[in-house]
Amino acid sequence: MKQLGISIIGTDTDVGKTFVTGLLGAMAVDDGFAVGMVKPVSSSAVPFPECVTMDEDNYNVDLESKDATHLMRSAGIPESRRHEVNPYAIAGDFSPRLAAELSGIEIDYDGVVAHTLDVVNRYDLTFVEGAGGITTPLYGDKTFTDLMKDIKLPAIVVADGRLGSINRAILTCEYAKMHGIEVKAIIVNDTTAVDPFLLKTNVEDMERYTGIPVVAVVPPYQGPDIQKVQLGWARSFVDSKKVWNTVLGI
Repeated sequence: MKQLGISIIGTDTDVGKTFVTGLLGAMAVDDGFAVGMVKPVSSSAVPFPECVTMDEDNYNVDLESKDATHLMRSAGIPESRRHEVNPYAIAGDFSPRLAAELSGIEIDYDGVVAHTLDVVNRYDLTFVEGAGGITTPLYGDKTFTDLMKDIKLPAIVVADGRLGSINRAILTCEYAKMHGIEVKAIIVNDTTAVDPFLLKTNVEDMERYTGIPVVAVVPPYQGPDIQKVQLGWARSFVDSKKVWNTVLGI
């Protein structure tokens, strides 16, 4: 089949992009796809001496992106592919741009774009997750908006369901459209167990004002950290075939 990819964009930091991306990756594997994952640049990395590297120039030798680890575990990706999933893991609870500057790391932006597209071409379906919100600084004058525009993949916006989420969803979708990023769907990740009436009306208004379908509403997960259990739980709230059809037309 044709190699396909989906960009995952957040309306803000801490809306659960990595959690949702992991769920989608696990469902894609379960649906029979060969799955790739890319978290191209990740800050807040932590020491991880056991990290396996296939490249002597890989900046990830001693650092682990917890987000990348979650994506790998969700899709069953072995440690040997860590650099493929996450070329840059950088210490510091800052934007990737600032974290890289403070760490003295030069991010090869063109290389990140080429690497991401190369991974997309290796697998049936690849998920590319940004960092923070859509305008999070990546390197120099580049933001994750530039990256999502340059890799030219259809996108899913992950939003929260709290008060104010309508505004954040509209602004993110409109900004993406202005920059040539095609947002095909919204997934609401209800991380804080919002009042059901507020959540329902927020979801309806996101669709009304963006013209983009909300393909799933995911409640807080409180079960064990076991992939099969989490996958079964996710299928109660996310119709993966609906997601693939809406975003990819398959």
